[in-house]
Amino acid sequence: MSADIRDLLPLYALGVLDDAEATQVEDAIARDPSLAIELSAYQDSASDLSGLVHQVAPDPDVKARLMASIGGSPFEKFSSRLATLFDVTVDRARELLGLMERKASWEPAMPGLALVHFDGGPAYAAADCGFIRLAPGTSFPLHTHMGEEVSLILAGALQDKQTGEIYRAGDEVTKTHESDHDVVAVGDEDTIYAARAMNGITIAGAPARPSRS
Repeated sequence: MSADIRDLLPLYALGVLDDAEATQVEDAIARDPSLAIELSAYQDSASDLSGLVHQVAPDPDVKARLMASIGGSPFEKFSSRLATLFDVTVDRARELLGLMERKASWEPAMPGLALVHFDGGPAYAAADCGFIRLAPGTSFPLHTHMGEEVSLILAGALQDKQTGEIYRAGDEVTKTHESDHDVVAVGDEDTIYAARAMNGITIAGAPARPSRS
């Protein structure tokens, strides 16, 4: 039986799954009676706790991070590619996806532009690593790469304002040392991409090095 289903059992017992996830658990239990035994234990624990604490609505951010950590993020399909991009394990890549799901992780940089920064693995310890989110129509300003930059589009669409080329979810974009460009989010949804910039970037000649999460 999939480990993912077993990870969902305690959440089912607490009643915090959405309808589709709850149905997934119920279908799995119908096929595997051993899961019903495990669920019963979780439900007993949940019942015991209910007499000790007041029930509160789960924080959506907490649920999103938990789902990301077990491979339930809507961006799970990119976890292996992110692991390679940042020289981290797949489990760590899932943790990073969990950061992206948490509103408080996003650092506003300018109107319509927010960033999440973190350390890469050993191969990219000198790189600036993170996620960039652009609201529709928002540009990331013209900048020069102080080393190779590799970006992976996770959602939305990004247009290179110099070449006119448009990149969509799943596309990987590589820029060389001392190249420059500026990009804009196109379409009706936020554009989100992961980026690894060796030695950082400069904007208007000034180094732009982030703080790290």
